[in-house]
Amino acid sequence: MPSLLSPAARIFARTAARGLRLMLPVAVMIGCLALLQAHVALPDLAELRGILRSLAPWQWGAALMATAVSFWALGRYDSVAHRHLGTGLDGPQARRAGMIAIAVSQTLGFGLVTGAFARWRMLTGLRPIRAAQLTGMVAITFLIALAGICGGALILSPPPVSSPWLGSAILLATFAMTAAMVAVPVVRIGRMTLRWPSLMAISALGFWAMIDVVAAGTALWLLLPASVELSLAAMLPAYFLALGVAILSSAPGGAGAFELALCAMLPADITPEVIAAILGFRLVYYLLPAIISGICLGWPALAELPRRLASNAPDAELSGPQDMQALSGSRMRPAAQLPQIRPVAETAVIQQNGGHLHAFGFNQVALLDSPQASIALFGAVSGHLSELLPGLHHHAKHRNAVACLYKCTAREAVECRRASWRVLRIAQEAVLHPATFTETGSSRRQLRRKLRQAEKAGVCALPAAAELPIEQMKAIDAAWQSTHGQAKGTTMGRFQAEYLAQQQVFIAWHDKRMVGFVSFHAIAHEWCLDLVRLLPDAPDGTGHALIRAALAAAAESGVSRLSLAAVPDHRFAKRLDPGLRRFKTSFAPTWEDRYVAAPSYLHMLIALGELLRLVHHPAPLPHWPRSTETDGSDDTAPRDGDRGPDGERLNGSVADTNARTEESLWRKFERRAAAARAARKQASGRWSSAADRDDPPPDGDRLHNEDEENEIALTRRA
Repeated sequence: MPSLLSPAARIFARTAARGLRLMLPVAVMIGCLALLQAHVALPDLAELRGILRSLAPWQWGAALMATAVSFWALGRYDSVAHRHLGTGLDGPQARRAGMIAIAVSQTLGFGLVTGAFARWRMLTGLRPIRAAQLTGMVAITFLIALAGICGGALILSPPPVSSPWLGSAILLATFAMTAAMVAVPVVRIGRMTLRWPSLMAISALGFWAMIDVVAAGTALWLLLPASVELSLAAMLPAYFLALGVAILSSAPGGAGAFELALCAMLPADITPEVIAAILGFRLVYYLLPAIISGICLGWPALAELPRRLASNAPDAELSGPQDMQALSGSRMRPAAQLPQIRPVAETAVIQQNGGHLHAFGFNQVALLDSPQASIALFGAVSGHLSELLPGLHHHAKHRNAVACLYKCTAREAVECRRASWRVLRIAQEAVLHPATFTETGSSRRQLRRKLRQAEKAGVCALPAAAELPIEQMKAIDAAWQSTHGQAKGTTMGRFQAEYLAQQQVFIAWHDKRMVGFVSFHAIAHEWCLDLVRLLPDAPDGTGHALIRAALAAAAESGVSRLSLAAVPDHRFAKRLDPGLRRFKTSFAPTWEDRYVAAPSYLHMLIALGELLRLVHHPAPLPHWPRSTETDGSDDTAPRDGDRGPDGERLNGSVADTNARTEESLWRKFERRAAAARAARKQASGRWSSAADRDDPPPDGDRLHNEDEENEIALTRRA
């Protein structure tokens, strides 16, 4: 249906609507001031001046100190927001910019515009759109935190103001919103993706918001004359609620709405002394910070002056976004660069769960960065765990997340305890040794019975061909999921053709029909069970026959260790999934304890809750890289299941072409050393012939290259 308005009329209507939105806060302010004047006897200016002059100097000084504490907390609030958005500006400069932005926006109003402009002005390298996102996040999260504070104030405040039912409802809504943010950390609305703050960020934001409003309310209370008998416990709830009303009014500085709400909620009589205290609070908490912030906005270098005088740092180090990975001595590398020579084969699961290889100096770990936690899977890939833990904790802190080491060995758990981390046993891993495995013994009676049943049914378990029958395997996976429910993920693999192509696969056949398959992560010394998929009508013992075939193939390949993966080890584990433990127990494996470690038990609880969510609600399957590029050198790292080495470098869209694993560095230094030894050998031959002629040895040839040997020793240590 065509519009009845002309283009000019539509433009005029939009302009008028914008004008009304801009004028509405001013109208609210004027209306609240009119109501205040109608219900409260306002003193004249001379009387207000006399009351303010009667205040003791210590009251002004204490109010200024409380104001400084409040703005210090607001600066920390901005720091948490910078970490969440990953601006790389988490530091003193970002905190100062946050304090200046809030001082300006709370006085002038129109916080999204004025706050975003102030942050953009004060932070070199911060884009306007990022400044707006930062300002919006600070505003929304502060409102949520203030809602919780106001809910508590309504419950705990004295009878004239208290409303337990309303306060309980507000608190319940706040907790429900927080739980929704944790349960659904990422929300997609059309093309827009919203990532809610983590639980650690929410806790930090709530803490700093509480410090802010308590300090601000204390500043107001300190400016009350001695004749006003009002306790701090009575002032703070009224201030919290008045602040919430002022923010919702959107009036510049909350003028009118704040005073009206505060006067209505204070249990004391509204005397000229109370009005004078509110005016003094406006001067100390609003006008003075706004003036200082305005000067800093005009000359941003002034905000850096105290730090320059204190540290004598050059200008280049005081501004601009910083690469937090570089500052912490760490580097992210794609999962495809996972080295073939590593302690645990199961770390290859990061190729599917969104994890990556993270290097903290010479120490590498398979790391999964989730909204709530940075989880290092299965211990260190290379290097020393004791050197890795501080870097992991630092990395998690700069993501507003918790650090966690998942399924580490007993020896690694001891190292974590020495680093003052908390440790808890959570699983047991079933380990077999293919070279010495036999089916004899009373402990394997159940296994022999299952294998006989499979043999009697005509089940044949064989290694898969080079080209996997993906369509048939996909049908088996679909049938398995229809029986057992959606496949779990994150710490275990899911069906994906490219993922299975990296593994050792064994297929069970029955009457020329595929009835099941298993897959293993494979490295030189270890295979680890990953996927087990059987048809619902597969003959009994099919799974046992597949594992027995894998044991025979591993023994033939010289693999010294075959892991059947881990089973939960807690009070209710045997009741939750008895069939899984019974299946693995039939092979009479060696059970090895596995632990989870975190800096504190609270962090451990958050990390385990996040892992539980990720296992039952894994992320969508990744798009597998279609091609890789090799550099033609020997600096390559083979991937799991590949028969030959792949290029260590990925194409530019997947990986940093300058990244190197320590394995490739080792090979490079070894080649250098070999070339140096060959050169020295040739030189020694020339020297021996020259000695017969009494000629001096040629310049530049050395029998000993100490620098080269130091490099090799350092890399071998890693």
